Amino acid sequence: MKTTSFPRFSTGAAAILGVGALVLTGCSAPAPATTDSSKGAAADLSSPAAAGTCGALPADAAKDPNGLLAAFPKEVAEGYNLYPYEIRKSAWAGYKSTKNGGFTAAIVGMPPASPFIASMSEAIRTSLKAEGVRIVGEFAPDDPSNVPLQLQQFNEALSLKPDVIIYTAIAPEPSVDLAKAAHDAGIPLVAAQVPIDSEYAVSVTRNTPLAIAQVTAGTVRAIGGKGNVLRVDGIPGIPVSTFAALGIDAVLKNCPEIKVAGSVTGFFQPATAQAEVQKFLATHPAGVDAVLQAGTMGVGIRNAFEESGLEAPPIADDGSSQGFSSWALANPDYPYFGTTTPSVRTGEAVVDVALRILKGEGPKVNQIVEPSVIVSRDNLADVSDPSWDQNDLTDLAGDPEDYLPADKLDLFFSAAGA
Repeated sequence: MKTTSFPRFSTGAAAILGVGALVLTGCSAPAPATTDSSKGAAADLSSPAAAGTCGALPADAAKDPNGLLAAFPKEVAEGYNLYPYEIRKSAWAGYKSTKNGGFTAAIVGMPPASPFIASMSEAIRTSLKAEGVRIVGEFAPDDPSNVPLQLQQFNEALSLKPDVIIYTAIAPEPSVDLAKAAHDAGIPLVAAQVPIDSEYAVSVTRNTPLAIAQVTAGTVRAIGGKGNVLRVDGIPGIPVSTFAALGIDAVLKNCPEIKVAGSVTGFFQPATAQAEVQKFLATHPAGVDAVLQAGTMGVGIRNAFEESGLEAPPIADDGSSQGFSSWALANPDYPYFGTTTPSVRTGEAVVDVALRILKGEGPKVNQIVEPSVIVSRDNLADVSDPSWDQNDLTDLAGDPEDYLPADKLDLFFSAAGA
């Protein structure tokens, strides 16, 4: 039996990769009907599932007690469906730097232990330099699970008195107090990818629960809304895993004929997910009808089935890789549902937001949220390449213009272009 080898990430880095790789144009693109060979029935994926039925996309509204999203176009507001944090007026709505240029920034991020983080971080650095922003300090903990060190580093960054801080938090909860401290010091805080539940930070992120719900909905429809599924969780207790569970549970609540045959923990690492799924399959030799996962582990899950002598079932592939998308492209009968991960554009958008705040454009809300681009059979050939190595874990970037292009970012500011 061959062994597939993967780059090794620490669990914390993989957690953030899960965040990063966990975002859409609003709803999944239609896909052709797919035959479920285990049941001999055709699952019609060409039109949306009826509300309340298995495979219907949940439409749980955002937490918007003050009705702030009503000022946005409907398609933007709907991109907040299932989002777990309250939408608040930004504390930086009326802010403008006393400087007209020559800005400085401090970066508090993650070590580049995953392709997504490495790519996003480099894009942040490159974009800041291209805009003439001097980086006065750049910090990252020695290990992506070292929360105390990152909190200490944030305070070091604060002491440098930069004009703006760009922050990718390991733990969002203790970061709420840091956001308030930055506000008290008059320093805007832009949270990159990992949202912070505070009006004092401006979070630039994708809607993970909605993305997970979308790929889960497509996957369960592909098996006709019935059968046994395996859940592959991320890291228990961290926000991205919690968000992923919200998306999966929101779909499964309408699927009484879907049974969860088991759950394993993959820690957002394809190699770990492969090993754990193979252990599960050793005691469940008949396999399962589908796999629902917390994200980024698709290649490992797929290989676990193949190395166990089984066909890969439909796997909800949030945070897809070049490898899995290329494999799916080479298997046209495979019902595929995944999301793109534009890591470079994410870094660019974060810097764009930071500069807009400094220039006084006035962010309207504390959470700038973009839904993910859903990849299905309809658009798979547009974003994937058959020449890619089918085990390549590089993020499936997609079109950069799909993630918070400038004209869409304008909608989130009261004085865009000021």
